[in-house]
Amino acid sequence: MWEMKTLKDLVIIKAFVPEKIPNFIGTESMFDFVVWNLYDRIANGLKSFDLLCDNRRFYDAFLVAGNVLETCAVLSYIKDKQTEKERLKNLNKYLARSSAGQMVKILSWDDDFHKDSAWNAYVAELKIFAPIGDCIIKKLKNDKTDKENHQEILEKLKYRDGSNADKKSLIYSNYVRPDPQGYVRVFSKTFDGLDNGNFEHMYDKYCDFKHVNMMSYGVTSETMEEDVVDWAIEIMAAVVLYLQRYGIEPIDD
Repeated sequence: MWEMKTLKDLVIIKAFVPEKIPNFIGTESMFDFVVWNLYDRIANGLKSFDLLCDNRRFYDAFLVAGNVLETCAVLSYIKDKQTEKERLKNLNKYLARSSAGQMVKILSWDDDFHKDSAWNAYVAELKIFAPIGDCIIKKLKNDKTDKENHQEILEKLKYRDGSNADKKSLIYSNYVRPDPQGYVRVFSKTFDGLDNGNFEHMYDKYCDFKHVNMMSYGVTSETMEEDVVDWAIEIMAAVVLYLQRYGIEPIDD
């Protein structure tokens, strides 16, 4: 049986009505496109979480909750800055880290780019990364600017010839990696720390369940329902309250 606090949190989740997703036609800003797609993923995740709890699929519900928390943290990281300049800066950092991560994955498919499909996928990500990658470049020990160092590295990344391992090494050694935990820490500050560190603790547990799977402590125990899922429900209710208070401005179709 759910405790009264948990039942109230479930009511909050079930009652959530998301904003209507606009019909994008290709003329909108990248900021609006990314923010609305993140919002849509969160809204769909909350629906999935509710259905999984109703059907007592608690392990899967917790995994969905972890993804919702991470996605909401990214949304907040991008849109909750004071000025437009700061918001665009964080958007570019997010896009640069994401595209760099995708490039690394594509480079891991094979030793080189003898397949057109892999090369075309890489080029698509490189087009996103090239104009903004300097915002995540590590500080190098030379007198050049970040843009100059980034351009030099791009000259080595943009060619089809050469080994994929060398290109991966360039990305790993010169650019800051994605930091999902960092997004969650920043998101906690949106609540003035009132989550008492629960966002970070839940995210750590989510990563544990996701990567360790059945060997993770608590996965198959009775406490999964009573403790861990109650915890996730409380945090998903907090996500709903965040969306309602700080959510997203509708776009007129």
